[in-house]
Amino acid sequence: MITSEFIPGNQDTSEAFDIRREVFMDEQGWPEEEGFDEFEKDALHLLIYVDEQPAATGRIWHNGEGFRIGRLAVRKKYRGQKVGDLAVRLLLFKAFGSGVEKLCINAQTYVVPFYEKFGFKAQGEKFFEGGREHIAMSVSKDEVVYPSDCCGH
Repeated sequence: MITSEFIPGNQDTSEAFDIRREVFMDEQGWPEEEGFDEFEKDALHLLIYVDEQPAATGRIWHNGEGFRIGRLAVRKKYRGQKVGDLAVRLLLFKAFGSGVEKLCINAQTYVVPFYEKFGFKAQGEKFFEGGREHIAMSVSKDEVVYPSDCCGH
């Protein structure tokens, strides 16, 4: 069974942080100080569970300029099962359902096609974050797409 919850950053986010450490630091070699930032306490953190096991995470936050989603991480065991797709859908639904008009993300360049299928468009030049190449992307409430290929449909 797949379940999910949103956790305010001022509550226990340890399971979300564990997933991020596993994916970003252990697998991808991000420095610990680049994987966490001053927005953690103000962010809304998503946790997705598969059979009651923490499988994926992401967050929504406002950085002073606009709303963002990011720090999307799926444990290796759950990749290829549309868990990341579900995470993006839940983050988009939560943000746009709360009145947000536009969302931005700094996407690792190898996952740009994944975000493009939701309507995100790349903007600007590529840059490095956590030792990985990224590009800024955004999508507005009016441009968002919910692909029909989710969950094997």
